[in-house]
Amino acid sequence: MKADRRPAFPLPLLWFWTNRTLPFWGFIALIIFLFQLAIGGIVQDNESVKAFLQFLDILPSFIKTLLGGEMLRAGNIAGLIAIGYQHPLVLTLYMLFAVGVPTGLLAGEVQRGTMELVLSRHVTKTHVYVCAGLITVVGMYALVLVMYLGTVASTHLYRFSQPVPLYFFFKIAVVGGMLASAVGGVALLAAACFQRGTAVTVTVAYLVVNYFVSIVAEWWPRMKFLEPTTIFHYVHGAEMSQASAWPLGDMGVLIALLAVSTVLGGVIWSRRDLPL
Repeated sequence: MKADRRPAFPLPLLWFWTNRTLPFWGFIALIIFLFQLAIGGIVQDNESVKAFLQFLDILPSFIKTLLGGEMLRAGNIAGLIAIGYQHPLVLTLYMLFAVGVPTGLLAGEVQRGTMELVLSRHVTKTHVYVCAGLITVVGMYALVLVMYLGTVASTHLYRFSQPVPLYFFFKIAVVGGMLASAVGGVALLAAACFQRGTAVTVTVAYLVVNYFVSIVAEWWPRMKFLEPTTIFHYVHGAEMSQASAWPLGDMGVLIALLAVSTVLGGVIWSRRDLPL
């Protein structure tokens, strides 16, 4: 008798899911890239910048906090370009991918009845989970690279009144990628526990609560103590612009959240009976 062999890693499944996800990723990447170019075009126009800052001054303070807080001031080109890295539209696009992909590949396949077919082809549940996780995390970091390349392209297309610190934006992109990947880990955990609709609802609710608390805590002193409990607290654009060192502590928290959520999700997924 031949000894039983463990199934090889299913590269065809990984490739198939990657190709299926690619159009969705490409659409989001294109919007993010064009948005960075648009921000660069606005920032290089001094009159537009002045009008924009005057407009922000008459709005409630939390709106200015949403777009960058103290970094938004005349003459701070880096702070104004950084709007494109934390604009609600960009954050929404990131979260669409981080939430939609893992929940679609795991819970979505179960609800469509195709997961049993996948698992019948010498593919383990752990393999399936790893494939979904790889596509999510690599896709998020690829989006971050596109966002950064949009800033690099804008420095070649436009003339700014002062040098643009690309190294600063690279740091923001890397840490932002860790934040987005951590969200993907939470979505993987939710997808391992619930049906797709519930998984999406739970993940989106988690993000909305975190974002709301982070914004309120920024301008309401009585809520300041809650700030470290939100994932958005660990991406400090203003502090990274003033320091050359990497925020290793914040990066460690985001990596830990990604690791704990993905491992816990993997354990639950491997032990859960189908259908979910």
